[in-house]
Amino acid sequence: MTKSLPDNLFPERIRNLICAISKAGFFDRSALIGSWLMPIYQELYGTRYVLRTMDIDFAVHIAHTKIAPRADLNQCITDLGFVDYFTADGMQRFTGGGYEVEFIGQRAGGRDKGFLSVPEWHLTAMPLPFINILIDYSTTTMLCDFSIRFPVPEAFFIHKLITAQKRLSDNKRMKDIEQCSVIAKIINDDRLQQIIHNQRFSKATKKYIALSCAAIEFPLHRIGM
Repeated sequence: MTKSLPDNLFPERIRNLICAISKAGFFDRSALIGSWLMPIYQELYGTRYVLRTMDIDFAVHIAHTKIAPRADLNQCITDLGFVDYFTADGMQRFTGGGYEVEFIGQRAGGRDKGFLSVPEWHLTAMPLPFINILIDYSTTTMLCDFSIRFPVPEAFFIHKLITAQKRLSDNKRMKDIEQCSVIAKIINDDRLQQIIHNQRFSKATKKYIALSCAAIEFPLHRIGM
């Protein structure tokens, strides 16, 4: 476990959300992901990044569908003043105080699905590829006496290298590239290569990684490709 985070690291609404779902046991296997990792990396590893997002993303571990429910996170989150709603394709999100909360799970294979059912937490999640990297290579720290799980920088770095090139929005692509550039300064090459070597990437995915590395002038030999 790394050192604890200061209680005032996040805005109050986000801090209360993280602590509430931590109390329910969510971070036993699931993790905070997305741009709100950057304040954690800044506090723990000394990176510098100006955060510009109102989206709060969580990678949820998808347990067997027959597992007994652990907690009703839907109720937990709405009790904090968030409102849940569903998109046209059945995706569940929460909104409150200008923030948008979303849960994301690993997409099985190349199959497109509208949403993933997560009965363990009484939620639905967006299915996306490579989410397993963020959960499998994660660590924990403490926030307000609650445990919070988050991907190690090397896992988040790899994930962003890939997703940046899949973005349809130029602005989102550039934000991913910018975050990669910041995280590159704290990368441990041995851990980075360990994660890479444990994946089975397609030729297209390897191309995405190479393109993103070129954009931030990150040598491919450091990745082991």
